[in-house]
Amino acid sequence: MALKSGTIGYLELVVTSIIWGVTYVLMKYALAFLDPQQIAFSRFLIAGIVFTPLLFVWKERFNRREIATMIVLALTGVLLYQLLFIWGENGLTAGNASFIVSFEPIFIAVLGISLKRDQLRWTVILGLVISTIGMVILLKPTSLPRSELFSAVLVLLSALSWGIFTIVGKDLLAKHNPLSVTGYVSLIGLAMLLPFVNSGVISLFLIRNIYLIISLLFIGIFATFIGYLLWFDGLKKVLPVTAGTTLYITPFVTVIFATILISEPISLTTIVGGTVILAGLGVTGLKSK
Repeated sequence: MALKSGTIGYLELVVTSIIWGVTYVLMKYALAFLDPQQIAFSRFLIAGIVFTPLLFVWKERFNRREIATMIVLALTGVLLYQLLFIWGENGLTAGNASFIVSFEPIFIAVLGISLKRDQLRWTVILGLVISTIGMVILLKPTSLPRSELFSAVLVLLSALSWGIFTIVGKDLLAKHNPLSVTGYVSLIGLAMLLPFVNSGVISLFLIRNIYLIISLLFIGIFATFIGYLLWFDGLKKVLPVTAGTTLYITPFVTVIFATILISEPISLTTIVGGTVILAGLGVTGLKSK
């Protein structure tokens, strides 16, 4: 029995969320050797190398308004999201950063309501309240060093950037192939990242650490090329709010792999706070009658 388009799209988004859960751990590992700008640039450099020949084969034309939309997508989903998240993760554990960035579904829901893509529901309000309580449990703001609190804000802003990216990208996907949109957005984003990395580009080609090379290749090919492509293809088939709900599993994937790969401890506070956050996000994803 053939799967429906919406089911396939949802499965694509679930696979993407799992890949990104592992990616957050590998990015944390890479931060021991590279600065955030180098990591962000390297992932889109690798993805851009893969995308470029495909764009010559799959040719599509975009009008000026659509090109402007892709620039906005590159700004929010590549430049701001990548730099804000990696700068923030640099001062947090991979697990905590992943739980904070999982506020993306709420931002997607709120933005969808603001732009009249969705209706205001009691579940959104209740979910926001519950997730905020979970955030307080997880981070304990009163005991957080100022540096970690600042890092948490950066990660939260990256989640907002991804929410904008998701909502804005939906309309463009109604008219164009996800591969073309993802490819051009990645290349535009790569150009935007270049001024931030400067001379650090040269050192990327001098890396000899095999584990770092494998990490960067995974981040570039699986998390960026395949991940962004699956996200856009899945987003074309389901509503943005539905797409956001698939991100609920990402933090737990991150916590598990952070323990296995980089020996990051799991505290009771992380488990409790993260569970409450995801409970709130789960409520947000419910449809009120």
